[in-house]
Amino acid sequence: MKPSAELFTTADYARVLRPHLPSEAFRAEPRHLARIALHLALLFAGYLAVRELPPWAAPLCALVIGHSIACLGFLAHDVSHHAVLRSRLATRMLELLLFGVNMIPPSVWRRVHNQTHHVETNTSDDPDRAFREEERTRTTEFYTQLFYPSGIRRWPKLFVFFHFISYIARNVWTSLLPGGLKPAFVPFKPRYTLRQRFMVVAEIAWLVALQAGIWQIVDGDWARYLWATPAALLVASSVVMAYVFTNHFLNPLCEHTDPLIGSTSVIVPRWVDWLHDNFSYHTEHHVFPGMNPRHFPAVSRLLTEHFPERYQRIPFREAWRRLWAQDEFIRE
Repeated sequence: MKPSAELFTTADYARVLRPHLPSEAFRAEPRHLARIALHLALLFAGYLAVRELPPWAAPLCALVIGHSIACLGFLAHDVSHHAVLRSRLATRMLELLLFGVNMIPPSVWRRVHNQTHHVETNTSDDPDRAFREEERTRTTEFYTQLFYPSGIRRWPKLFVFFHFISYIARNVWTSLLPGGLKPAFVPFKPRYTLRQRFMVVAEIAWLVALQAGIWQIVDGDWARYLWATPAALLVASSVVMAYVFTNHFLNPLCEHTDPLIGSTSVIVPRWVDWLHDNFSYHTEHHVFPGMNPRHFPAVSRLLTEHFPERYQRIPFREAWRRLWAQDEFIRE
């Protein structure tokens, strides 16, 4: 574990970088609403195509729908950090819609991601971290072998790309458990108030209603629905997890949050950055969570200039290779 003496704080980095960045970088960017509208249109068109086209076209439709669901997840991530709109009500409505198509209750996302992961990035209290060696049990070994990339492979790891689905499911389930109760395959559970748990239940009802609407669009046919939602969610999970594993699983556990030591950015083709709203610049996001993602490349250049020995930005292929070469549990 990286000791506090070797770590900086988010404020330490922001203090150095902020004077070099334009004020508009920290303003909400409503133009992202056009991207949101485009992907929602693609979703609707995809559902209609699943209904109207021959069965052989359904897998292709699932790919298009799944990719747009992932892109809406990236945009929902920005919305939740108020990088798109400042209005609380408008943000809430967008969260319900965008996280909804990703089958994520927004209250769970905010509690796990915004209020805990960002505050405790790669510390023991981070819900998104890998398991520590002292947490090794039959349950965590089984979960790790199913869903986490590592150099230890007891059987083919067929579900690594689908971990986002299990990640959401485990955090939703855990949010409804009383007090600090949690299953072993959840690294850390933030506290939920009774009101927050009621909100999660209400949001789950909204997710069910949304899926009922999709069921109606695809003409109430099970085969079509399986392509429109379950198969598409597997595609979306694959896109998201390609980033999420490289964001933090290559980094050491820290005594307190240090966004440069605790996170990694990856280099992908520019057209991929355009499609995915610069999600590859993950360290930059942890330094400035509410920043307009269009300005992350400028932050990257500043980090390279001011903190070259601490900033980690590597090609995606190299990051992915390292993931499959490392231990399955964090050794401190």
